[in-house]
Amino acid sequence: MGVILEASTVEKVIAPAAAPEVLVEDAGKAPANLHWDDRDESLWWTDTEGGRLFRLNVRTGISSAVYEGPNVGAFLPQEDGSWLLFREKDIAQLSFGRHEQVSPLLENVRFDGDRFSEALADATGRVLVGTVRHGRPNGAGLYRLETDGTLAKIVGGTGASGGMGWNAAGDALYWTCETTRTICRFRYDARRGAVSNRQVFHECPPDEGVPTALAVDVEGTVWSARREPGAILKIAMDRRLRGQVTFPAPRLTSLTFGGKDHRTVFAAASLADGSSRIFAFQSPVAGLALNRARVTGKTPSL
Repeated sequence: MGVILEASTVEKVIAPAAAPEVLVEDAGKAPANLHWDDRDESLWWTDTEGGRLFRLNVRTGISSAVYEGPNVGAFLPQEDGSWLLFREKDIAQLSFGRHEQVSPLLENVRFDGDRFSEALADATGRVLVGTVRHGRPNGAGLYRLETDGTLAKIVGGTGASGGMGWNAAGDALYWTCETTRTICRFRYDARRGAVSNRQVFHECPPDEGVPTALAVDVEGTVWSARREPGAILKIAMDRRLRGQVTFPAPRLTSLTFGGKDHRTVFAAASLADGSSRIFAFQSPVAGLALNRARVTGKTPSL
């Protein structure tokens, strides 16, 4: 556990991160989509097979299910305090008041894939969300959800759309294709929500495992979670591998930066015996803060 200096794929280790520690012993059947909420300093994630959404109070260490229902493949916080849920057949809004309330925004959603996967909001509040299609290497894709609820496919040719992240300026998108084991970089036009100039940023050889989730730090380094083996690789802007953190779990499914200074790295993992864990460790570099969604399902008034 910790940084592996002898790993053949790692050219140089700079300011190694602290070794990961177990934060949550049981995170559900299939924990994914970790998200840190600065508003109340809590960690959220979804159990994509157990139909639950969890919230962890990091100060007390108590986690609780704040939603139970149809499986949530992806979710994001909204600017108005609600949460956007990408479920099996709809896109819904989860609100908290005196009682939990789930309100569908788009019903009978049609998309290529078996379920939604990772989601990411841009600076305008629109959302990019991927899908997964089991057994079909070209049966999924990446979608753009406008603030008025319009959903459109913008990238195809994948069977499993994985983690995403922005550069600091928000004009470049990093996107993981688990099928081809590549991390691509697109030019991103936030005004139109358009991707262009697709380039391979990193291609994973067999000994690096399959890339799953992704996060970006303030120095522009991409942190890529892997399965088989369970590890996080740090890839600098010049595409050189700069470090590796390994875990006592074969399959990492999600990671995100959080904590008061965004220097805590949270990672979700599935173990060989079918159990799951949430890990945490400290990074010498802070992660970039993420945008909140602003999807209302209504056309903005002029």
